[in-house]
Amino acid sequence: MEIRISRNTKERLTDYSWQFGLGNCHAYLLHRNDVMKHIKMAHDELGIKYIRCHGVLDDDMLTYQRMGDCRMFSSVPGKNKISEINFRQVGHVYDNLLFCGVKPFVELSFMPSALASGKKLGLHYDPNITMPRSLKEWANYIKLFIEFLLNRYGAEEVESWYFEVWNEPDLSCFFAGTQKDYFRLYEVTARAIKSVNANLRVGGPSTSACKWLKEFLAFCDNNHVPCDFVSTHHYPGDAFGNFISFSNVKHMFTAAMSALKNQKTLSDAMTDMFFLPEDAKRWDKGALAKMDEEAKKQVGDRPLLITEWNSMAVFGSPVHDEKYSAAFAVKSCLDLKGDTEAYMFWCCSDLFEEQFMLPKPFVGSFGIVSNDGIPKPNFWAFKMLSQLYEQRLTITDTGEVDCGAFTDGKNVQILLTPQSGDYYRNDHYEIDLSLDFKAKKVTIQRIDDIHCNPKRLWQEIGSPDNLTKAQIDDIKERSKLHAEQMHFMTSKGKTDISVSLSTNDVVLISAEAEE
Repeated sequence: MEIRISRNTKERLTDYSWQFGLGNCHAYLLHRNDVMKHIKMAHDELGIKYIRCHGVLDDDMLTYQRMGDCRMFSSVPGKNKISEINFRQVGHVYDNLLFCGVKPFVELSFMPSALASGKKLGLHYDPNITMPRSLKEWANYIKLFIEFLLNRYGAEEVESWYFEVWNEPDLSCFFAGTQKDYFRLYEVTARAIKSVNANLRVGGPSTSACKWLKEFLAFCDNNHVPCDFVSTHHYPGDAFGNFISFSNVKHMFTAAMSALKNQKTLSDAMTDMFFLPEDAKRWDKGALAKMDEEAKKQVGDRPLLITEWNSMAVFGSPVHDEKYSAAFAVKSCLDLKGDTEAYMFWCCSDLFEEQFMLPKPFVGSFGIVSNDGIPKPNFWAFKMLSQLYEQRLTITDTGEVDCGAFTDGKNVQILLTPQSGDYYRNDHYEIDLSLDFKAKKVTIQRIDDIHCNPKRLWQEIGSPDNLTKAQIDDIKERSKLHAEQMHFMTSKGKTDISVSLSTNDVVLISAEAEE
């Protein structure tokens, strides 16, 4: 396969919307020193600007406490009428984020039990996912929260944040209400925020699979409800909550019974139950780009923020720890065309507990940084993307090998990946690159089975459940992204480069032009 690249065919500006931010499980975990180290590394190394997390209003954040919440006072008359609202714990979390150099992307979720209309819980950390018992009480609570933020951080700072109402209200594991309920909750919340400071940015509906966008915007427009941005999520497939079938349920039950019979660990059982590579093989390549395009048509002139995406929407998938995810991230970001203001990968740290917080070094969790703080292949994919020049060049369609070419006006970078959703595919490609200038130096950075593969290094030492500090440091050092000098040929003012790739490898080739 031959790819010809000319520095005179500038197409458009490089899309860096993935740098807008990352997700990171739920707010309580942002009290942890190790989680904050992971976030700081993402900011310092990758240029991440915002962090979004669930559960900033959950009971474990202690924003609304009643005497009756403590069992030792269960016999006190009127115990639940003795209460206090205080957002100090939220302040600690946001202080931590700001100290790391990132800003909060405020997802307003979930419902404090003291305000809740019901007792339905979701996820492992037990967030209350019901509507408020009183929308008036909820509005007053939100006003107090906004006033707290303004007093603590000042209007100029808070006006640079985003306020997103809830998370995936279309899925029953996140919201025990109807679309109508959510729209009403959004309206009351948005009006409460704007009543305190009209300059604060508020949006939604934060749905899965780009759903409810037309209906949400129609509701806002017809009822003059503030909406400064539209947020939604997508995953190939799309999303755990949207493709469960009878056969999948049967598979999960069978896998669970097999895990019991064979005395498998919880980590291995989760992978057996939820990792379905045969399903992934059928997903359309470039599916997220198609969803982005359709979402943008529905959103129109309003800013579109994709506040969650990843290569798979299920926990326990080995792909999250392997080059598969790196290739998917690169392919998805190469497909970006300026339609999204934010393209927030889910998520930063493997210290994550929506289902379980599994302790092994590599468990197929969603993060770009492992439990032990080891950058994973997808971290290095974003590192490559962060290095790209601002001008993107036009190149011919390369078929199965996805390619982007970039220039600073003099030098050229070529980003290549034969990305595939087929987990077991292992094709090989020989690529010949022809550049229209004479290079004096060419380097290559690789993500493949050998390079930037910490999981392989862990397996080589016997896959221990717990790594020592020395082992962690060794794996970090040996799995770093690094540039190697590359052979090339020049003739008649041109440069020829050859490179070999396998399925889901990623390479970044940088050619430095002669003066």
